[in-house]
Amino acid sequence: MQRVYGKMTHLYEAGVVKRTIVVWIAFQAILWILFGITYFANPDSWRGIYEASHAVPSSDSLLRTFLFIIGNNLTLFLLIALGNIFVRFGPLTPGLLILALQGVMIGRVAGANSFEFPFATVWDANIRYLKVGLWETTAYALICAVTLTKSLNIADTFPAKQWTETRKLKDIDFSVAEKIVVLISALMLITAAYIGAVLVIGS
Repeated sequence: MQRVYGKMTHLYEAGVVKRTIVVWIAFQAILWILFGITYFANPDSWRGIYEASHAVPSSDSLLRTFLFIIGNNLTLFLLIALGNIFVRFGPLTPGLLILALQGVMIGRVAGANSFEFPFATVWDANIRYLKVGLWETTAYALICAVTLTKSLNIADTFPAKQWTETRKLKDIDFSVAEKIVVLISALMLITAAYIGAVLVIGS
C-alpha cells in the first residue's frame, strides 16, 4: 500500500504528457480487467443474441441527438474536472475516483452485454467501442490528468484534519502543454458525441 501511495504521489510531480499517459493506461486497464472478469462470469449474456441494428429510428434531428449526447458526456467530463480542482486527500481526488468508477461501470456493462440493445458478438461490441467509446473514455482520462494537480484544497488524510495547502481559483495556472491537452480532450468529447449521434439515428 505504501508503494502504491508513493507512486501516486510521484504522479503529481510528473509532466502533463507522462501524467496523461499513466492515467489513460490505468483507466483502460481497470475497464478491460472488469470487462474480462464480467465476460467470463456471464458467458450466457453473449449467446443467442441475434444480429440487430443499433440505430434507433427517431424523429429527432442529428443536432438534437448530438446535443443530448454531448450534454450527458459533458456532465461527467465536468464532474471529473471539478472533482480534481475542488479538493485532494493525499494522492486521491473525487475526480480520480469518479474516473475509476466509470471504468468499473463501463467494464461491467460491456462484459455482461447489458446494453439497451445487446451486441451479437464481442467483436461487434469492440468495434462500437473503437468508434465511440474510446473517444469518450480518452477525453475523460485526459481532462482528469490535466486537472489532477490543480486542487484548491489539499489535505494529507481523509477526512481532512487540516489543509496543508489552500489556494484560490484565480491562482490556478495551465501551461501551454496542459491547455493543448484540454483542447484535445474537448475535441474528442465532441467527436464522440457526433459519431454517436450519427450511429444512433442511423444516418
